[in-house]
Amino acid sequence: MLFMMFGTLLPVMQELQQSLHAKKERLAAYETLHEAAIEIAGYGVARGERRSGGILYRWEMAEQLCVYYDDSRNQEHKECIE
Repeated sequence: MLFMMFGTLLPVMQELQQSLHAKKERLAAYETLHEAAIEIAGYGVARGERRSGGILYRWEMAEQLCVYYDDSRNQEHKECIE
C-alpha cells in the first residue's frame, strides 16, 4: 500500500513542483519586460539585463520588446510583447 502511494504521488508532486518553478521563471521574465519598458520610456535604453533567482534575464528592444533567458534546465526561452 505504501509503495503504491509513494509510487504514484511522488512523481505527481515532483511534476507539480517543476511546473510551479517554470511559472515562477516566466513571471520573472514578464517582470523584466515591465522594468525594461520603464527604462525604455524613462531613459531611452534599448537593452539590458537583470538577475532573478539565479537566472540572467536579457532584454532587448528591436521590432518588439523581448526577454531571453535560460531556465533551470538550460533550455532557452524568449518572451516578447509588442
